[in-house]
Amino acid sequence: MKKTVKIRYDTVKVSFGMYIIDEVRKRTNKEYPTETDIKKMLQKNTKYNPDTLCVAKQISRYCKTNHNFLLKAKEETFNIISAALNLPVQHFNQFHERINQLYKRSSNYYTYLEKAENYMLQFKAANDEVYFKTFLNYKEETGIKTILINYPFGELDTNLPATHFGAYTDIKTEVLFKQLCTRMNITNYKILTDSSVVEQFDKQNKKPETWVNIGLFGNRLTTSLLKKNILGNYFSWLPQQNKIVLMGKEYAANREKKIDYGIFARLQLANRKTIILIGGIEGYGTEKTGEYVWRNWRKIYDIVTTSEAASVIILFKIFNGKIHQQKVIILPEE
Repeated sequence: MKKTVKIRYDTVKVSFGMYIIDEVRKRTNKEYPTETDIKKMLQKNTKYNPDTLCVAKQISRYCKTNHNFLLKAKEETFNIISAALNLPVQHFNQFHERINQLYKRSSNYYTYLEKAENYMLQFKAANDEVYFKTFLNYKEETGIKTILINYPFGELDTNLPATHFGAYTDIKTEVLFKQLCTRMNITNYKILTDSSVVEQFDKQNKKPETWVNIGLFGNRLTTSLLKKNILGNYFSWLPQQNKIVLMGKEYAANREKKIDYGIFARLQLANRKTIILIGGIEGYGTEKTGEYVWRNWRKIYDIVTTSEAASVIILFKIFNGKIHQQKVIILPEE
């Protein structure tokens, strides 16, 4: 019995398109054949039918692989074209069956799969950048200001150097988040650790701003937001009890049972400030939540954008090293 692998529909569809245009390029001896070139090629076909000339323009468009025409194509169109070209495989389902078989990587059909994956990457990267910047409400002029929990040694004890140190898990989370921002071409990125963070945030600015807060307990800005009741009765935390409260229900970390909870929040304030909150009850929760954002920000983007609300809070539960989404809270407009 042949073993099969699951391949996404779009990838198979584009692979079928690559299979078709590869043959077209061979027959026309051109990388980007024109509509006229393709009509001449079709007329040489022994099974030539004048009706098939109508697909010439579409085939020419598909050969322009620096555009997303293949992604938008319909499988029915590919069936018509492959039949017009009299190819060995003339139906999408037939191609899907062949490509889905677990052939060796040297298989001819896998070359089209690899070409399709490379083709799709160029558009995924471009789309991801747009989505990510929308997700953060990023504006190049004002950029992103990231705040970490920090411990001001030297400000409280004059025998120590006046230096700020962040928790290891928070620093690790910030590093991953910054990597993600760099990958998405976010260039205006700053880390703020000084005691004037709250004062800077409170300044009236008519331009949109994005503030990213990493960590819950001890983060100056998140503490300030709590005091101002910006989160209302939806979310609060109890540092002394090692708990967070979401919609009136308490969630507590338990080291012995290897349980922690993490929060991702995207808050849109009336003063045009966007707040991104990434934090756990303990450092472990912050670290795991940060890793989840790094790997799965598109899933969070889908939640945020489909909710049709400006502000969303997502609760994650971390158990035995695994993290899963537990609750989504939609906050009403201010």
